[in-house]
Amino acid sequence: MANDPDHFLGKSLHQFQRFVRQSGAAAGAAYTLMGAILFLGALGFFLDQYFQSSPLWLLLGLGLGIMVGFYELAKTVFKK
Repeated sequence: MANDPDHFLGKSLHQFQRFVRQSGAAAGAAYTLMGAILFLGALGFFLDQYFQSSPLWLLLGLGLGIMVGFYELAKTVFKK
């Protein structure tokens, strides 16, 4: 009986490790998508502040960030 909780904990940690390993590519794609949108959106925002040009650069940065992010997501999902 003393080994039963340790055995349960070991099996649980093993399953958790397996799930994390399997979801690594999806998590990386999600971080890439968010990072591209945030980085290029922020770059567009600061370019708008510098050039004092309403939302032109912000919209271009967000659009480019979405395209780059979804391209990386598609590469991860559809890789052979």
